[in-house]
Amino acid sequence: MEKRVEKLDDFGRGIIRIDNKVCFVKNALKDEVVDVQVTSNKKNFMTGSLSKIIKESPERITPKCKYYDMCGGCNLSHMTFNEENNFKVEKVKNIFKKFAGLNIDINKINYKDEYNYRNKIVLRVKDNKLCLLEENSNNTTNIDECLLVNDKINEVIIKLKEVVKDENEIDKIMIRYSNYSNDVMIKVDGKVKNIDSFKNICSSLIINNKVISNEFLICSILDKKFYVSSESFFQVNYDVVDMLYKKIIDFVKENKSKKVLDLYCGVGSIGICISDYVDKVFGVEVVEDAIKSANKNKELNNVDNINFKCGKVEDVINKDNVGYDTIIVDPPRSGVDKKAIGVLNNSNANLIIYVSCDPITLARDVKLLSNYQVKEVELFNMFPRTYHCESVCILERR
Repeated sequence: MEKRVEKLDDFGRGIIRIDNKVCFVKNALKDEVVDVQVTSNKKNFMTGSLSKIIKESPERITPKCKYYDMCGGCNLSHMTFNEENNFKVEKVKNIFKKFAGLNIDINKINYKDEYNYRNKIVLRVKDNKLCLLEENSNNTTNIDECLLVNDKINEVIIKLKEVVKDENEIDKIMIRYSNYSNDVMIKVDGKVKNIDSFKNICSSLIINNKVISNEFLICSILDKKFYVSSESFFQVNYDVVDMLYKKIIDFVKENKSKKVLDLYCGVGSIGICISDYVDKVFGVEVVEDAIKSANKNKELNNVDNINFKCGKVEDVINKDNVGYDTIIVDPPRSGVDKKAIGVLNNSNANLIIYVSCDPITLARDVKLLSNYQVKEVELFNMFPRTYHCESVCILERR
């Protein structure tokens, strides 16, 4: 079935129309003429597979990853990196139009390396081999390396391949890399026969949540250091998170912010990085272990103008939201709680800095924050070769 690709959807799939019904085609690019095999026909849409490219896009390239067709982790590797960045800019603009009713300009998209950027990977172990879960599936793909992760992690993967040959009851292995010390953490889920074989290839080892050696790595963002545990949420792209935090600092300085409320603060990384430029920071986070780490990070960096509180954002700020001139929110993918939105709308802050890993929930929340208007949106390609994108949206009080 020969069709022209009209555009890409938010996941980077090509969109064609068959009998006036939308059909999503993985790996197809805009304006390509393709031969498509329909693989499913739902009530409102179809999905199809790419049988043949009749007219190829000039933005098409051959994916570098040998597991590309099986794994699905680097799902935009068939397009140029420049086109990927353009796609993400248009995607966020379209989402704001669709979900917030706003025509926004994107200042810029910030990016660094397209490969070898991730500082963390989670591998499955099956039949004594290291694997990645395939996209939207419980199936696995055996791997020797992953092009998205840091070179040091790939060196560890090579060593782990030999180790797991003698291990029959391991389910999962997490590897994390520190840009500060060049050390590696390994967390193993399952029954381990030879602990020493793991200890020999990492500085921090956790097995089934039991610390065998060194509970933390020390990682850095800008000029600050952070304890990172096996369970810590920490940005996976060190270079681009530096760019993102510099942007936040620029807005804090430009706004002459004095008293900052840092919501969904995690291990305190944003608050600590801006602490040199403000009088006071108050961080709120619901995860107790994250708050414990945040307080350790405060001490590690000798910061005395920041305090953290454990609790639901929507509950804490209902009582403690007075007198802040700037509010930073960095929520999970689900966005800001509706109750918290109501409190933010009625706050005294003249500036909200919204850091988002999901442009749909960002646009939805921006629409609900009706007492604020969008001043600026800037993108950060934190996850190259995938359809994911990080955004920073600056909202000022109307």
